Amino acid sequence: MKTVGVLLLVGWLAMPLPAQQFKFNLERLESKASDTVDVSLNGSTLQFAAKFLDSKDPDEAKVKSLISGLAGIYVKSLTFKSEGAWSHADLDSVRNQLREPEWSRIIGIKSAEDGETADVYVRNENKKITGVAIIASEPKQLTVVNIVGPVDLDSLADLSGHFGLPKLESAPPAHSKKQD
Repeated sequence: MKTVGVLLLVGWLAMPLPAQQFKFNLERLESKASDTVDVSLNGSTLQFAAKFLDSKDPDEAKVKSLISGLAGIYVKSLTFKSEGAWSHADLDSVRNQLREPEWSRIIGIKSAEDGETADVYVRNENKKITGVAIIASEPKQLTVVNIVGPVDLDSLADLSGHFGLPKLESAPPAHSKKQD
């Protein structure tokens, strides 16, 4: 999609600002990575990028609405040539910043079969969600995301797949077992 390409280009040009709620602390692993993606979109950059979204397109209008109140989106994704280049302990410096009372883990997914994990944390202030952190890993890839600002969790899936954020797949519906 042409619009997403323009937005990613704008993101590459944006400089990280203090709005980021926690540090990624992945510098040590960056030298081991074969590919690195680093997206830093502050609030003014997001507002500028939103101007390129078409309000008449339902999907782009949803994204435009969702980012209108955000203070920033920060993504760091590292890809490695081989498994074992990183360990879960390497992510502890990130996880240790995502502790209660400010942060709560709301989703934890671990697949022993393929080694994939995903954790979603929300930041609460005065009973309102003011941030989302996502840590996703595969044997050869790590991605950490920080979305800063008021977030409607019901709309968060609309933002996935944009601005360098991983595409969130919805779980398949459970099939009911027929009684014989």
